[in-house]
Amino acid sequence: MRSTIFLFAIVTIAINACAAEAPVSTANPAGIEPVFDCYQTNSAWGFTLSGKVIDSKGTVWSYGKRGQAWLPTRIKQGDASYLTAKDLLVKFVDAKQISNIEAKALADNLALIAAAAEGKVTQADTGTRDAGTSDCHAYIYDAGKQRYRDIELGSDGGVSDMRYTNAAAEAQTLLTWLKSVGVAN
Repeated sequence: MRSTIFLFAIVTIAINACAAEAPVSTANPAGIEPVFDCYQTNSAWGFTLSGKVIDSKGTVWSYGKRGQAWLPTRIKQGDASYLTAKDLLVKFVDAKQISNIEAKALADNLALIAAAAEGKVTQADTGTRDAGTSDCHAYIYDAGKQRYRDIELGSDGGVSDMRYTNAAAEAQTLLTWLKSVGVAN
């Protein structure tokens, strides 16, 4: 009897140790492959994040978080900024599907991302305080390195402490389109 209890205890300890070492799930239950993302963040009175993301199939999703901050690690490589797939996709865990984008409109706007990535991004203090940020991004997936290139398109019409501007005409075209489809403010 003692040997059975001892064996059970050893197996339980081993299972718990393996579970403790297992990586945090990066599951993407909705299957979102983000290409455009407009969101607002604010941490002045507790963290809030809300936004809309368009995936590679043209599905528009709404998402939000409160409480624990979303603080992705940014990887800089030359002028480019990357987010790990794990860091980016955790933002969309509880996303809800809200609409769809026509395939041609999506394809036309996806074609502008590479040129938008070449734009110089500047930031300016708006003089507003405790408003947080409100801006839009495009993403290019790098499957080999399990990461997304994060292209700042610029601030949308939301109130922000800082205003970001991408000088590329394509970035401005994308912001206008994102507003027209209800993704950006």
